[in-house]
Amino acid sequence: MRRLVFIDDDRTELEAFRDIVQGDYHCTTVRWPDESAKLFSGPPPDIFVSDLYLPPLSGDTIPTAEQRESAAKEAKRVTDQFSELYADSSGDDKSRLRKTMNAIADAYVMLKRQWEALGQSPDNGVELLTRLKSLHPEVPFVFYSRKITPENVIRVLQAGAVDAIRKGAFNKEEMLARLTEAQQVHDRKGIRSMRAHGLNVNVTLISKV
Repeated sequence: MRRLVFIDDDRTELEAFRDIVQGDYHCTTVRWPDESAKLFSGPPPDIFVSDLYLPPLSGDTIPTAEQRESAAKEAKRVTDQFSELYADSSGDDKSRLRKTMNAIADAYVMLKRQWEALGQSPDNGVELLTRLKSLHPEVPFVFYSRKITPENVIRVLQAGAVDAIRKGAFNKEEMLARLTEAQQVHDRKGIRSMRAHGLNVNVTLISKV
């Protein structure tokens, strides 16, 4: 059976992912950063899968009172923006759509501040990728996160990941197929040959419709 290592800082996410791949992979879960030592001992797996927004090795930081107050204010402001979208029935649909997009952008800014207050950053996920790829360049690495933006995708592919998958985007069968495709792409002889010549070949996989 193929061996997979899944890395996440959330115990619930670790259990949920194990349920997805159970039966198709022998899955070793690593709760980051408490169990990080497991990543650097023993034989390499057939594939690494990891959350992107991870805390540093020192663990989550504790938000300050000021950061919590700022987050609360931002949350209220974003909530008000959404609640006001249909309060005025005289507004036209295009204007409402524009306001909706502005509210979504503000909500993302709010989330980013909350992640930063906890010390969680894609920088830590990419740093882990780089370290594991230096140890096991032959093992494909996939990011699996609820918090993946188009900018994140470009960054992780350039850093050497094979794929970036948003949590909840696929059912069990689709997820397993995606992981299999990631391994197949990584293992193709032509791509291996190009990598051997120093070319960085990264592919984002699109599910078949």
